Amino acid sequence: MRRFKLAIIGSGSLGSIIARVVAKDLNEDFEILGIFSGKLENAIKLSDEIGGKAYKTLDEIIDDKPDYIIEAASPDVLKEIGIKILANGIDLIPLSVGALADKEFYHKVQTIARKYKSRLYIPSGAVGGFDVLRASMAMEHVDVAITTEKSPKSLNGAPFLNGIKLSEEDVEEIFSGDALEAIEHFPENVNVAVATALATTGVENTKVSIRSIPGLKSNKHKIALSGETVKVEVIIETTPSKDNPKSSTLAAYSVIGLLKNLVTPITF
Repeated sequence: MRRFKLAIIGSGSLGSIIARVVAKDLNEDFEILGIFSGKLENAIKLSDEIGGKAYKTLDEIIDDKPDYIIEAASPDVLKEIGIKILANGIDLIPLSVGALADKEFYHKVQTIARKYKSRLYIPSGAVGGFDVLRASMAMEHVDVAITTEKSPKSLNGAPFLNGIKLSEEDVEEIFSGDALEAIEHFPENVNVAVATALATTGVENTKVSIRSIPGLKSNKHKIALSGETVKVEVIIETTPSKDNPKSSTLAAYSVIGLLKNLVTPITF
């Protein structure tokens, strides 16, 4: 049986979860070659724990010819490294799908991937139901909206807030617009909105609402699709990552689920 080779870019909360689960539970199918991080000491620490290298550059990763590279860093990092990875015939699994809201980057990814016979796999992240959403899209014209509710702590620091701290007492709708605007203003909070938009009506046609809920212990996302003959509601509620309240642990496990699907003889 073939054992696929992986490299992981990002050693934060989500990248670490992915690395540990793959090393422990998926090691019959996947070998982790190493970790690349903005902080070399973090890459060394994680790679020492799971086995593999601590990469210093992207070129070192590419030279090792992994089958897949998992990105768990940031939209800016994905834009910086994504094209080069695909142009070397390596498949890419990004968590920072918000970068794909940039039309120029999105089309460049498509062009390069086709040219070099590589693929970019979009994990479901902290949401889901994309199968039924896409099936509904194939049936008829639909409208899609996603509402995200998080605690003030999870939202504070977003560029949209300009340093203003959200109320710890009052419920606030702090943003209403489309997914393209949402990822620009909340780059660490609404990758889910972009993933939903890419799976359905596109970033400029998917409505996004972001609400700050004091005392909320979870991250809650409600996707609503409405057509002439079909209506779909998907609600996902998860506890934020302990290490990074802006992220959901479910996003890391969506990559694990995707990896399992890549190697199983029966897929969903």
